Amino acid sequence: MSDQFIKAITKNKYFRAYALNGTEFVKEAATIHETSRLASVVLGRGMLATALTAQSVLKGEERMSIQINGRGPIGNVVVEVDAKGSIRGYVTNPKIEPILDNDGRLDIPAAVGTNGFLQITKFAPYSDPYIGQSQLVSGEIGDDFTYYLAQSEQIPSVVGVSVYMNADDTVEVAGGFLVQALPDATDEAINQLEMALKNMPSLSDMLVDGYTPLAVLEAIFGQGEVDIIQVAGVGLAAEPTKEAYHKMLTTLPVKEVQAMIDEDDGAEVVGKFSGKRYFFTPDELREIISEINENNAD
Repeated sequence: MSDQFIKAITKNKYFRAYALNGTEFVKEAATIHETSRLASVVLGRGMLATALTAQSVLKGEERMSIQINGRGPIGNVVVEVDAKGSIRGYVTNPKIEPILDNDGRLDIPAAVGTNGFLQITKFAPYSDPYIGQSQLVSGEIGDDFTYYLAQSEQIPSVVGVSVYMNADDTVEVAGGFLVQALPDATDEAINQLEMALKNMPSLSDMLVDGYTPLAVLEAIFGQGEVDIIQVAGVGLAAEPTKEAYHKMLTTLPVKEVQAMIDEDDGAEVVGKFSGKRYFFTPDELREIISEINENNAD
């Protein structure tokens, strides 16, 4: 994991803060899915916001999935992440054509749509999944996660994410931050934070200028005003092996596997998150049927 994530707390103990350089995993995801310029930005923002949110709410063996469905032309934005920082995601329409706003910039809300919701599902061992949902407020993704945390988690927060693209439609830099107010935060401190966020350079400019995650937080709170609690790596989750998909197929009814042999002369499994394809021959499927029958006999 070459991308870096940090968790920090302000010296006055008013705010908890997270910052992330996610350039490499956003680049890899864009390459894997062969995303267009617009889709790269939407997917990257979704992955960055999910990674930051996960680090604020997950622990141990917990994991989280998010779905953004704004009924826009990008379709769904789906991301999964675990507490250790392994992340993967995709968009329904990775080849979406450019949509520009009045200033000639990529129009993220028009691509995502705003007539929909952000849904976050948290999975923990030995317990039922927790599902939270909030309406999309802007389609910019960072704002939508900010609203979700305030509404569903009851945590006053601000999420900022950015993906800066090169002229050749490749990802140059990607990163973000998440700031959460702690119980002792005063109204004055919150007002100062709002002013600092308004006056600081744009996140894209800071990332292009090489700001580290710590430097981003110091741009918000002031140099030397935060203490780092944790430094960790973040990266794309490993692709399931063919053996793993073999095991998944053994959970299907025999008639479904037999239909793959009779109707399709085999089966092709395509990973939604990776785009990788695995083919199972009729003989391999017959072996899977034998395993299913053995398991049922037990």
